[in-house]
Amino acid sequence: MEKDTYQLIRPNDAMRRQPKQDRSIKVVNAIVEAAHSILLEHGRGALSTTTLEVVSGVPKSSIYQYFPNLDTIVFEVYRLVIRKQHLKGYQEFPRDKIHTVLSFIYWLLDWSIEIHRKVLEVDKTLLVEHKGFWDAWQELDANIAPESSTESFIYEQLKSCSDFKPSSNDMLRVHALGRAVQLMVYSLISDNIDFIDDPEFRNTLAKMCYAIFAD
Repeated sequence: MEKDTYQLIRPNDAMRRQPKQDRSIKVVNAIVEAAHSILLEHGRGALSTTTLEVVSGVPKSSIYQYFPNLDTIVFEVYRLVIRKQHLKGYQEFPRDKIHTVLSFIYWLLDWSIEIHRKVLEVDKTLLVEHKGFWDAWQELDANIAPESSTESFIYEQLKSCSDFKPSSNDMLRVHALGRAVQLMVYSLISDNIDFIDDPEFRNTLAKMCYAIFAD
């Protein structure tokens, strides 16, 4: 369940005000959903307050009440996409399958890579130019697993891996794995978007992450 007060880290512009009442939440959701549709179907060049008004049915005056510019709206679309992809991965994780530490790392990397792939579909230029760190795990904690945490989720899956060896520093290793996955994927894609389609991309990252569990 999404917490209305939670804010995704963004480097520059923020919403003018956060919706609190049901009506204002529906208005903002309509704007963001409309922007998402326009961006996917026609690209950033087609996004304007005029097209948003037509697609969402929300007047320009109301759009400006919440958003100071179009970039701020795109950031909210990013957040929407990240949230949806988190939920999909969290729900579809193959819990009935026996994993090794390495196979789980590959799953974790694929989850993060797919999130970034979906965000890049929305607006590549803004993602690369803004160079701000998107704390993906905090977004998951806030919206998907409020009674638990992403670290708990990762730890539970690692403990069930057939070759996992417990140590006195388990939580340090879990934290390092989570941060390594999200930071490396984001940083390398920000440096070169084409890395995401390189077949060696995930293999290279997997080797680096697996080193956390080497004896």
